[in-house]
Amino acid sequence: MDKNQKTSSLKKRILSAVILAPLVLVALLANDWSFILVIVMAAAISFYEWYGLVNNDQHYIYKMGLGGLYMMICFSSYVFLRFGLEQGGWLALSVILCVWASDIGAYITGKIIGGAKLAPALSPKKTWAGLAGAMFFCGLTLVLLSSAAPYIASYTPTDIGLSSRHWGGIFLVGCLLGIIGQTGDLFISSFKRKAGTKDTGNLIPGHGGLLDRIDALLLVSPAFLMIVMLWLS
Repeated sequence: MDKNQKTSSLKKRILSAVILAPLVLVALLANDWSFILVIVMAAAISFYEWYGLVNNDQHYIYKMGLGGLYMMICFSSYVFLRFGLEQGGWLALSVILCVWASDIGAYITGKIIGGAKLAPALSPKKTWAGLAGAMFFCGLTLVLLSSAAPYIASYTPTDIGLSSRHWGGIFLVGCLLGIIGQTGDLFISSFKRKAGTKDTGNLIPGHGGLLDRIDALLLVSPAFLMIVMLWLS
């Protein structure tokens, strides 16, 4: 890919993100039915893209079942995070912002530093530097969100049993979420590699399919839910 193609691809990614991000945030903070509609649509599209990845595989039935179970756990965890807890709106927003920060951190540090490949057999562009960036940006974002929580508490419940004074532990939890997000990305990448395709679809210009965009969020959602439940216990 030459320089002009890279610039064009980057512009598409930025434009898509600028358009999609507000839509996601509005749906997240709007009424319950809007949020449920977005989740149902996302789950349906994701499962359809998964079908496209594995429908020619000799273990098709097994992999369809695996994908269905995986997505059911991940999507239901995110829904429970949103509706099952008093602080649901804040938590659902926080996990998305952490994953976005992780993805941005991985992209920036991977591009700037480069270096040794993380898992070349699954995702040839991922590097150890990118993983470090994902961890740092995600940890920093969780610290900032925890620090901002008391100032937003008058608008929505934000107390999850943590204090910004414990920023070291919060940062480490964010780093862990960064690792989990990259693992979720590699999990989907392994099936794309097996299917011989770069993207799960072409729904989002410059970004590929929906699964390409939410692969990290899917795995982070149940992990974040378990961590929050431990904090609140």
